[in-house]
Amino acid sequence: MSDAPDIPTLRLSSNLKLLGRHFIDEHGRVVHLRGANVGAASKVPNGASKIHEHAQAEYTGRPFPLSEAAEHWARLKSWGLSFIRINVTWDAIEHAGHGQYDEAYLTYLRELLKSMAEFGLVAYVAIHQDVWSRYCGGSGAPGWTLEAAGFDLSDDGDKLDKTSAAFLDGVRGGRLSGERGLWPTGYQKLACATMNTLFWAGDIFAPQLKVQRAGKSVGIQMYLQDAFIGMYQKLVDAVGDLDTVLGFEIMNEPHPGYIGLPSIREWNYNTDLHLGAYPSPLQGFALGAGHTTSVPYYARSFPYPTRVSKRVTANPTAVSVWSPSSPLAGACVWETAGVWAWSAEKVAPVALQEDYFTKDRAGKNVDFYERCYFPFVRRWAKVVGRKGRKVMAEVVPNEFCPEWPEDARPEGFVYAPHWYDLHALFSKQFGTVTVDVQSLSRGAWLHKALYFGTSVKKNYAKQILTLVVEARRKLGEVPIVFGECGMPIDLNREEAFRTGDWKWQARMMDALISAMEHAFVGFNLWTYNPANRDDIGDNWNAENFSWYSDDNRRKALALAGDKADSDLDAGARLLDVIVRPYPIATAGTPTELSYDARSARLTYRFSSLPQAQPTPTAPHVTEIFLPSRHFQPGQFRYHVSANGRFMFDAARERMFVWFDDGPADVQRGKKMLRRVDVWVPARETKDGWGQADAWMLVVLVIAAAFVANEVRRHLTGQAWVDFNVM
Repeated sequence: MSDAPDIPTLRLSSNLKLLGRHFIDEHGRVVHLRGANVGAASKVPNGASKIHEHAQAEYTGRPFPLSEAAEHWARLKSWGLSFIRINVTWDAIEHAGHGQYDEAYLTYLRELLKSMAEFGLVAYVAIHQDVWSRYCGGSGAPGWTLEAAGFDLSDDGDKLDKTSAAFLDGVRGGRLSGERGLWPTGYQKLACATMNTLFWAGDIFAPQLKVQRAGKSVGIQMYLQDAFIGMYQKLVDAVGDLDTVLGFEIMNEPHPGYIGLPSIREWNYNTDLHLGAYPSPLQGFALGAGHTTSVPYYARSFPYPTRVSKRVTANPTAVSVWSPSSPLAGACVWETAGVWAWSAEKVAPVALQEDYFTKDRAGKNVDFYERCYFPFVRRWAKVVGRKGRKVMAEVVPNEFCPEWPEDARPEGFVYAPHWYDLHALFSKQFGTVTVDVQSLSRGAWLHKALYFGTSVKKNYAKQILTLVVEARRKLGEVPIVFGECGMPIDLNREEAFRTGDWKWQARMMDALISAMEHAFVGFNLWTYNPANRDDIGDNWNAENFSWYSDDNRRKALALAGDKADSDLDAGARLLDVIVRPYPIATAGTPTELSYDARSARLTYRFSSLPQAQPTPTAPHVTEIFLPSRHFQPGQFRYHVSANGRFMFDAARERMFVWFDDGPADVQRGKKMLRRVDVWVPARETKDGWGQADAWMLVVLVIAAAFVANEVRRHLTGQAWVDFNVM
């Protein structure tokens, strides 16, 4: 219409402010942030490199070349994913050696972040790590950090491998046939557990370990933490002034290592993945020190996730993982600390201080968060805070937020937890029955933790909301953004790759995003990785999470011809559930948000003060993303509550809503509940198979079995099962 008001769309930038639990824009509107991690490719350096060649690792061009950035940003923008978590590793910045920064990479990163401005995207930069470092089976820290602590990385990590100090197969390139996820066990192996313990609490638990820095001897904790802060300072100086950088995240999925472990004789079965050859901490110490040791081997099982299937002889050649040139001259750091010793008589390790990692030398309990994590977050935040950026911090994934005193939180704090369906992640299976692992791990009966059919949405919503409620109880009105949430694309033994039927992945992704909407929290999906391929996944530890790849795009375009070149969706999967309507900016306080992907029904409720707005002004306009993928002009219906005015803009895929209330309401000045509903009548369907239907089916099956049993008794005189009734 020629007389339609000219309403600008929100362009995200670093100018977003925090107000209680919300992000707000310059007009005071509540901004709902959702986007993607970009991306998994950043965990892997360019080209193949061996463990001992870590100084030559090079990441410029990760996650993708600058020449391709515009297309990727445009694609994510078109999907409504405008809030980007940029993954950067410490290794990418400082791989060459302590204090030697990769200026070419930092220049690339700056240009990459600058290129987002044209598309109205905003990012926060997260220092990514898994299992401490690529050089002990994950991603993150440079190889020289392990060498500083005394580990021998020579011969492509051969000694790490032979001593079971790390699981390296998943980072050496290629694909692990049939493997569904051994890499998390690396957190409990000697190299990673030691490095995390030294980084967070080396002064407490390994004061004897000193390293040389600028001609002076310093403790290993100071050495590692100062280096991390120095690296972060360099990062903030390089990109912290950009308008596209909203904030920084201290460290992906921090882990306490051995800190707080009640006994060095065992790991916690309920929280630590027991799979494959799995030495206890004590056995790991012995293996690393060059002693052949028998260790349990865990296999997948039911009803418990894993069980000991056999014992294996580890380190049969009796090599040591500790370098003779290390600060402790080849000795185990935990042996020199008096934690354990080798008994020649028993031919086995013995614990000298079984609960060593629970107390300091004064006998005071050591809480990981209170004594180690919180103080370091405050120190790190001073570096980030110089640029006035938001600071994101998280805890161990899927765990409840700990008690986090207000004076221990930095200014501009955003809580950024992670959540995954651990059962589906562990098994890479998803079907009609899903499990609430969160409740099971806290003592719930199995039948209370099972969800059937479409009730997976209730399952996920419950788990996410529980984490959010716990965080609100501990933190109060603090913004929450789930920095990672996602699903393996290769579920169910890659059935969808063969059939082209992605129904299970779609159901899982829809349930995940619906749970985030139900809790009204921001989120970043893991992961957008153009380098992904169906045959190697994300080329890191057998993971395959990306719903888009350049390889699949090339295949799609080859089939469709040149006419599809401009189709940004080509090469993507699951877009019918990922691309969905949501309120980008709300002139009021959100109270309810849901979207039914089958019927394309958006339900949104918010409250606002009455307003007289015959002509809309930015502070009073609620902006809703209404993707043309689902909402074509003339094919959808809508409802806006009393006094509502609205405008659809198909070209920009937007619905704008404002209210022109009467004088009496304006004078009364009380908040009013607002309602916006949009749906596609042609797609309305009956609800699928849910929880009540499933339990009814179970009852019917049991009843049918009982009747059949009694019929057989009547006809043959003998039943399958005899029920003894008093």
